Amino acid sequence: MKTIINALQTVFREPFYRKIALGVILGVGYLSYWLLYQTTTIPTFLENMRNGDFGQYSYLYGVTFIITTLLIIGLSGISVAITVWLFRYSQKGTGKTLGANIGGLTVAAFGMGCPVCGAFLFSAIGIVAGFTILPLQGLELKLLSLAFLIGSTVYGAKKVVQAQDCNECKIVPLRKVKDMSSQAVAQKPVHSFSHKGTISVFPLEKIFVFALASVFFINQLLMSRVMASMGMTRGNFASRIFGIRTAAAYTIIAPQLNSDGRTTSLVEQPTIIEVPANPNSGDALADARVVMIPTGKPFYAPDDVSFDDPINAQNKWGAYEDSITISGDLQNRYNQLINTFTCNYCCGGPSNVTAIARCGCRHAKAWRGMFKYMLQNYGDRYTNEELMGEAYRWTGIWYPKGVLEDYLLATGNEDVLGHQTHGGAGSDGRHGL
Repeated sequence: MKTIINALQTVFREPFYRKIALGVILGVGYLSYWLLYQTTTIPTFLENMRNGDFGQYSYLYGVTFIITTLLIIGLSGISVAITVWLFRYSQKGTGKTLGANIGGLTVAAFGMGCPVCGAFLFSAIGIVAGFTILPLQGLELKLLSLAFLIGSTVYGAKKVVQAQDCNECKIVPLRKVKDMSSQAVAQKPVHSFSHKGTISVFPLEKIFVFALASVFFINQLLMSRVMASMGMTRGNFASRIFGIRTAAAYTIIAPQLNSDGRTTSLVEQPTIIEVPANPNSGDALADARVVMIPTGKPFYAPDDVSFDDPINAQNKWGAYEDSITISGDLQNRYNQLINTFTCNYCCGGPSNVTAIARCGCRHAKAWRGMFKYMLQNYGDRYTNEELMGEAYRWTGIWYPKGVLEDYLLATGNEDVLGHQTHGGAGSDGRHGL
């Protein structure tokens, strides 16, 4: 402990490192908030915690989640400041501290979310079940992140103390560098910067390689999402189906809330726009995409809202929740819709589905805004059932993997893509099928 305190005093004696720590804390804090806000809000998270939505130990889970998040944010600033100090004054320990920092912050990023509303980065790489696949519902990610950051801080602190008496640290007097011959410089180019009369050699080549590796890693995460959506496996088209049509019609296969209010069944839901027929090409996954993943701009969509731009559609539909005011019978229908339509693929558990009325994710906000818009403009033309079926069409562009899994399950092709359990799927994970 004394070693750590001495190291922290050494590092934070200079305002430069205090500013770095504060900047990292603010940055990681904002990133944590942004990732959480992609699926829920802080008031919604606290309400879920109080209501027992996080399980038997809901309150304990929520408190632990908050405390570990704050510790991660604080430790990230301290650890990064130590790493920068080591970069400037010594090469020893920088690789391990930097690796632990990146590992800790990456794990922390995946740990932002909640068991009810899901985790944004999990859904981004195609894992629609979110925290429900983990025994501690995401807390293990928090603890692992803390372990990385604590290890980085302790290890880096020891290296700081060692570097104070180090003869090999890369700090050389300014006059010595000026006396170096051009030939020597040409033989071993250095990347350096001035700091109080000294020049600290900064290993830019290593940083550049690390940056490229980080970009490649992020690219792989994004690519995995696309591949999860498209799928690459072929499967045989089974002759047995579960009483659900595949011909073109104004219906779609969608989860419907059961009478218990906690699970769903897969049913034919009426829609407003026509659903393409199953082409029966022999590739069950490709056929499912034709049926379940919509494209183009439906006639009722305002402005530039279309199936081809999921993010823009999510933002534009979501804006209507606050900008449109309805009353009377339309308000009653709206209340029925948002308490019946479920947020299956990022929220809740197999036997605890979440209605969009109490979900804080942006997709739930988009569905609520869409219902207000449709009731205001087309409420006299379409029933609640048709509006729910049409809303599920937009689910296909926001959660393609989950939608395809449910369709393949309902049509007897579960083995093609598999079927991950999700909110409302029931204890068997198969909607009772």
